Amino acid sequence: MASVSTNATVAASQSFGPKTHILTFDDISSTTAAAACAEAQSEGFTVVAIEGTANTNHFALQGSGTPSITDCTLVVTFDN
Repeated sequence: MASVSTNATVAASQSFGPKTHILTFDDISSTTAAAACAEAQSEGFTVVAIEGTANTNHFALQGSGTPSITDCTLVVTFDN
């Protein structure tokens, strides 16, 4: 079971790693989730999480720069 702390600080830059990007899949019929993740990896990003493989599902990338993945939208970047 996870340990819970009552003295956590809520502040900017509380990220999973140095730089984490959350994106959504926009058009799975045009670009599959596997193809989008392969494109991200070829751009030098690491795929760290995938919610699912349907339109509007989220996935997380880590790496420097700003990802521009075909048929996907960047939702937020956590820059630690």
